[in-house]
Amino acid sequence: MSRELTATQRAKGEASAGLIHRELEKARTEGDVSETRIATALEHLGCGKQHGVYVGNGFYSVHTGDVCVSGHVTEKELTLQIHGAYAEPQPGMGPCVENRGGH
Repeated sequence: MSRELTATQRAKGEASAGLIHRELEKARTEGDVSETRIATALEHLGCGKQHGVYVGNGFYSVHTGDVCVSGHVTEKELTLQIHGAYAEPQPGMGPCVENRGGH
């Protein structure tokens, strides 16, 4: 389960999501939604591995320090979700990817 967000965190997340959406939409309209292109778009915003960025199989996630912005990007769609980091994220995928395992 992801952490609950305060109103201030949600507002910051929405601002970050707007920037991320713009960059990913550019890649999508260019017709290049490869993992490399998506990672490059996020790096253009200053988001890299140190920000818990994960890109794979059409999925992306970014930890802004306050919130997570994640979703899917394909040639046909771009989705965004703003949420808190996971207490026990999927190992090796940053704090914004839900753990698929169990206890």
